[in-house]
Amino acid sequence: MADVLRPGRVARAAVLGALYAFVAAAFLPGSMVPDSLDMCWQAMSGEYNDWHAPVITWLWGIHFVAPVWLFLATLAATIVAIHLIISRWLRPWASVVATSLIVLFPGTLGWLGHIGKDQWFAAACLLGIALLGRASTEQRRRARRALLVGAAVCLWLAIAARKNAVLPVAVVVLVGWPVPASLFGKFRGVGWARRIVTSVSVVVLLLLSVTLLDSLVVQPEAVHAEQSTYMFDLAGISLDEHEMLFPKGTFPRGTTLEDVDQYFDPRAGDAYFFAPGTPVDPFKPPGQVARLRTAWLDAVLEHPDDYLRTRLTYTWALLGGSGPHPLRSINDEGSRPETWDSPCPLPERTYPALHEDVFDALDWFEERNVFRGWTFLLVLVAASAVAGLRKVLEARCLLAAGVLSLVGLAVAGISPTYRYSWFTALAALVAVALALRRIPALAARSPGGDGAEVPEGGPPDDDGPAPPTAAEASPADGAASAGDAEGERDVVPVTAGAAVVDAAAVVDGPAEGDRVAGPAALDPGPEPAGEPPVAPVRRSRGRRRRRGGG
Repeated sequence: MADVLRPGRVARAAVLGALYAFVAAAFLPGSMVPDSLDMCWQAMSGEYNDWHAPVITWLWGIHFVAPVWLFLATLAATIVAIHLIISRWLRPWASVVATSLIVLFPGTLGWLGHIGKDQWFAAACLLGIALLGRASTEQRRRARRALLVGAAVCLWLAIAARKNAVLPVAVVVLVGWPVPASLFGKFRGVGWARRIVTSVSVVVLLLLSVTLLDSLVVQPEAVHAEQSTYMFDLAGISLDEHEMLFPKGTFPRGTTLEDVDQYFDPRAGDAYFFAPGTPVDPFKPPGQVARLRTAWLDAVLEHPDDYLRTRLTYTWALLGGSGPHPLRSINDEGSRPETWDSPCPLPERTYPALHEDVFDALDWFEERNVFRGWTFLLVLVAASAVAGLRKVLEARCLLAAGVLSLVGLAVAGISPTYRYSWFTALAALVAVALALRRIPALAARSPGGDGAEVPEGGPPDDDGPAPPTAAEASPADGAASAGDAEGERDVVPVTAGAAVVDAAAVVDGPAEGDRVAGPAALDPGPEPAGEPPVAPVRRSRGRRRRRGGG
């Protein structure tokens, strides 16, 4: 308990707590877009459809709680996840400062105040990545399994929260291959085939469990959200070919291609579906959806160039390349339940003056159009590479999740709102923090590393020397390795005058002001002449054995 309450740790926890309290107070009771209000109504009524995320809505409805509690829990999980990822690679106070800057960054803060599937996906995915990173260097088998089970639960929730989360979550597991393959064994000596098969098995298990729960337990009404994509793509192809390719009955009688052209713009799909007077009805019955699907498939196969042109035009708008993101999409005020005739219990702002000040500050940045999706995408790629894709598991996972979350939207999205680039922006900023490990003054004193690629004695820097091979190891080292097979052991290097450092300090590294071992423990000096070095102490089921060299 004394180690947990060290002044340095208490101070850092207080700073993160103040950060959480400020963001929570600025947005209480949380903001909700129409999608979230609809999910809230479904959770309250017990009547589910498959337009949004039926599994996560069903979980909400099992024991319905007011949206404010979901907001507070999601915000806490997001902040904790960001800090867990960063603190494995940066010094404690550097991790706290980086976490605070990411949360308060104008391009991320606005959507952190919302309640909905985008925030649930981000929190679950980031927390899953954080636990995967911790598990990759955890040498205690039971602790490693617990971390992996926690990561699997988080990634399962990420898939359940958003339909297009399957692709980024699947690749997160695949690029984090050392961890799933080590679930029931050591990190070393695991072949590529086993790593790939195990990773694919984890992905299939996650996806299959969500699908079965959805179809066998939740059984939502099929309203076919994919019909919006069909109508969006058919409009673009029809206008390029100057031919109405929609099946009969899609539009009201007398609708012409000129009427479609009046509302359709692949760079602003919302007006096509929801502007006053539009001939489009995005809620067709199943029979009409089947005809739309057939017409869409025929059009894509017959005019692939027009289809690609439509999709690329939309994707460039999604990334903010063709112009600013739609106004209020970076700093969205949210919708009120009474506006949408929703019974969702969402009170007015708890601290309206504070919210107005924060909202005005965020508006100042949005009006200057300084945030574009493509800039965050470039930052994510560059920062992940600088952090070290081979060594830093979290960098690989963030890169995969951030890029592929946009890929799914590029294939099926209809709106270029910044909300769909928000997770990529969040991943990019965390990757920038990981890249700071290249600065010696900021890097953790005991940095993390991939357990599958490093020896158990500690991960070397990816620019440093490789660990010794079996032929180069000393006879004493060989005897110690042979003893590892007897059971679960923790290896604790012991030197003259060394002090015991608790597990949290190994993860975070001691910070300025923390009480740690004296100079003799950190630098024991040269070994006395004629005396062999002291080998590690191996602890196994309460037994302690000492092996000496020489």
